[in-house]
Amino acid sequence: MPVPVNNSIITSLIRNAGLDITVEQITAINEYINLLLEANKQINLTAIVEEGEIWRKHVLDSLLIFCALAIPAGARVIDVGTGAGIPGFILKICRPDIQLTLLEAQQKKVKFLEKVVARMGLDGVDCLWGRAEEVGQNKNYREKYNLAVARAVAPLNTLAEYCLPLVQVEGFMVAYKGPAGEQELVAAEKAINLLGGGETKIWQHQLPEGEEKRIFVIIKKEKTTPPAYPRRVGVPAKRPLK
Repeated sequence: MPVPVNNSIITSLIRNAGLDITVEQITAINEYINLLLEANKQINLTAIVEEGEIWRKHVLDSLLIFCALAIPAGARVIDVGTGAGIPGFILKICRPDIQLTLLEAQQKKVKFLEKVVARMGLDGVDCLWGRAEEVGQNKNYREKYNLAVARAVAPLNTLAEYCLPLVQVEGFMVAYKGPAGEQELVAAEKAINLLGGGETKIWQHQLPEGEEKRIFVIIKKEKTTPPAYPRRVGVPAKRPLK
């Protein structure tokens, strides 16, 4: 089923945000969207099902990170609580050089992620079934990534405990947030410092053709995360660090 969104509209939408995109990348993202919408009939992957809105609220929102942060060539990136693979798949399509891990706790969603990788022939993508609390204590993943991203997963003080243990010193964590992002950062400052985070920055943008405010909370990892973190499964959400 073709996606009925004109390529010129897509290109204009992306470029108005200060980004660029090729016809080949548009085609690949549309292929992913088609797979997403087809699977969404059986699995709850997205509440947004109109293709133009998917481009605006999912694709453009994902790509704005390239305006907010310089991601080095060949970076190891982990998308924590990726769900349907957003933003991870979008980032990978537009930056095929990155090495991507998609971390998801629901096995049925991981099976969808694996299907996308196989159908689209994506190299350098690892679909990982697990909980962030356990993966963050696994020596194969702990402090192995240049960048951890998370979108619509948890409040920032909980999210920092999921993400920062996975990031190497001098790497970054980026939380995709809405208007409450600045307040969440204030509440999470002590937790971020405890977990090894240092300099923080807020980058914000308003999505075109709407009122949605997007905030990126960018946290630099400056110290090794203490061995006690992340705590056991469920604890970061039940008893967030303060």
